[in-house]
Amino acid sequence: MNDARRTRRALAVAAGLMAVALMASPVAAAGPTVWVAASGLNNPRGVAVGADGRVFVAEAGTGAAGSGRVTVIDRRSVWTFAAGLPSATSPEGDVTGPTNVALNARGNVVAVVGAGPQQLDPRFDSVLRLSAGGTRYLGNIQAFVNANPDPTDLDQPPNPTDSNAYGAAWLDSAETLVTDAANNTLLLVGPNQRVQMVAKFPNELVSTAHLPFPAPPMLPAEAVPTSVAIGPDGYAYVGELKGFPFTPGSSRIWRVDPRARGVTCDPAATSGPCTLFMDGLTSITGLDFGPDGSLYAVSIVKNGVFGFIGGGGDTTGALWKISGGTATELVPGQLTLPGDVAVARSGTIYVTNGSVFTGGGQVIAIQP
Repeated sequence: MNDARRTRRALAVAAGLMAVALMASPVAAAGPTVWVAASGLNNPRGVAVGADGRVFVAEAGTGAAGSGRVTVIDRRSVWTFAAGLPSATSPEGDVTGPTNVALNARGNVVAVVGAGPQQLDPRFDSVLRLSAGGTRYLGNIQAFVNANPDPTDLDQPPNPTDSNAYGAAWLDSAETLVTDAANNTLLLVGPNQRVQMVAKFPNELVSTAHLPFPAPPMLPAEAVPTSVAIGPDGYAYVGELKGFPFTPGSSRIWRVDPRARGVTCDPAATSGPCTLFMDGLTSITGLDFGPDGSLYAVSIVKNGVFGFIGGGGDTTGALWKISGGTATELVPGQLTLPGDVAVARSGTIYVTNGSVFTGGGQVIAIQP
């Protein structure tokens, strides 16, 4: 089982136990105003905000076929933009389906569907263009990975063609950037269903000091890139979850030239098409830039994935504002297994909360 799926399975175990906690709206603390913009969602993962202020949410669904959807929050109304999208429950028990949604300047909508059984629905692990007139297939991520297996795969047993399309960002009217959380790459999906690799994210030796059982002092961990956002400088910023042993503080954010091809990122590089923007973060699953140029990042589990799956049951997530090289936590203690973040032109921040909960997911709105 790959790191991304192992993580989702462990987080999904908490859904039933934590649903009651989501019934109460987060309490507004001194400072930002916080409210629930939508509730009762099924595994809400990615979120994006259009120029008109409408909020689009990718829901992975209930696990039943065709229960995936993209939902719109339009002022005080919540309605379905696209229904009948793929959804399935894996043998490990985690729900997979639409993982992200991206909007371009014209309001066009692209959805990314995560790993799943393509023999049952070929739209799994693919990129779709959504519109009122229907769905158009843009690219098959699994097919690309089958032709370009991961030479640095750490899965046991080995699974170099494992793929899980996860993060998304429009690059221009005809191209979409997609992170593959299982194959550890940033991909470009372009015209004629062409998929190209922009960058490969390397494994990293990380500490095992946090583990409650004997282990070598250091172990290699896969990057597990989950998120991508286009910065004010036109570069793509990519956030890592970081795979087993899920060491707290080992997640990184990379700055990548989206026009690069076939680059292998190097954390020691100080120039070139891929450089390290920030490290020392934990379990990043969402990124977006605000109108002031600040980068916002979501940690699905603030204290590390293993702090949850290791028996501690810590489901507290975090939202970070990164500016001037410093990460500052916003609304501490008010997020539970959040998935993604999007920032409106007005500065209002939207976060998917309870991202692995069926029926108990939310979108939280934050006015700084």
